Amino acid sequence: MITGIYYSEEELVKLENRIAIITGGGRGIGRSTALAFAKEGADIVLAARTDTEIAAVAKEVTQLGRRALAITTDIQLKTDVDAMVARTLDTFGKVDILVNNAGVAIHNPIPKIREEDWDLTMAVNLKGVFLGTQAVFSHMCEQEYGHIVNVSSVSGKFGHNNGGAYCASKFAVIGFTETTNNEGRSHGVKASVVCPGPVDTKMRRDNHPDDVVEHLTLPEDVADLILFLVTQPPRAHTLETVIRTPLM
Repeated sequence: MITGIYYSEEELVKLENRIAIITGGGRGIGRSTALAFAKEGADIVLAARTDTEIAAVAKEVTQLGRRALAITTDIQLKTDVDAMVARTLDTFGKVDILVNNAGVAIHNPIPKIREEDWDLTMAVNLKGVFLGTQAVFSHMCEQEYGHIVNVSSVSGKFGHNNGGAYCASKFAVIGFTETTNNEGRSHGVKASVVCPGPVDTKMRRDNHPDDVVEHLTLPEDVADLILFLVTQPPRAHTLETVIRTPLM
C-alpha cells in the first residue's frame, strides 16, 4: 500500500525526485537510511520479510512528507526481488538508488559451522545483494543514472575468529560491488560499498550481548555516510568506505 503526499520544499533538498529501494528497511541501518533519505526529498521503498516493521518505518517516512511503499520481500528469492522491483517501477516509474542492507550473522568456529547456517548466510548476505543488483541494473543503465550501495562490514576486510561464513560473505560483497561499479561506470551507474565496524543494531546485540554500547557506531552514523555517498556530484565517486570504532 502506498501512502503519503509528495511535495516540494522551498529549500533545495539533495534527493528530491529520487526513488530509493532499501532492503532490511524495517530497523537498524535500513530504517535510519530511509529516514535520512526522506529528509532529503527521496521517496522510499522498504523491503524486508517482517511486514509490521517496514509498515512502521513507512509511516515515519510519510510523516516527513514523502511517499513510502512497504513491500514484504524475502531477498533470498529471485521471484520476490523481481516482483518488488516491478511493483516499484509500476508505482514510481523508476529506481534511482538501491541500498542492499539486509543481512544475517551467525558466528561459530569452522568445525561447528552448520551447512544450513553457511547456506543461509550466503543466500542473504551475498545472493540477496546479487539479486537486488541484477533486478535494477539494466533499468539504471537505460536511464543513464543510478547508485547501488552495498552494506558489507569490516569483517569483509579482516577475517576474525568464529566468522568463517560471515566474513566470507562480506568479502564477496566487496568484490561484487567492484564489478558492479566497473560494468555500470560507462552507463552513469555507480556502486559503493560501506564497511562498518560494530553498529548498535538488534543483530549485533543478539550476537554480542556483552558489548559496551558506548563503543558502538550508531545506525544513524552509517546512514549519514550512505547519504553522503549517493549525494556526491556526478564527477565524484567513493567506491569503498570503512567505519572504524573504538571497539576495533
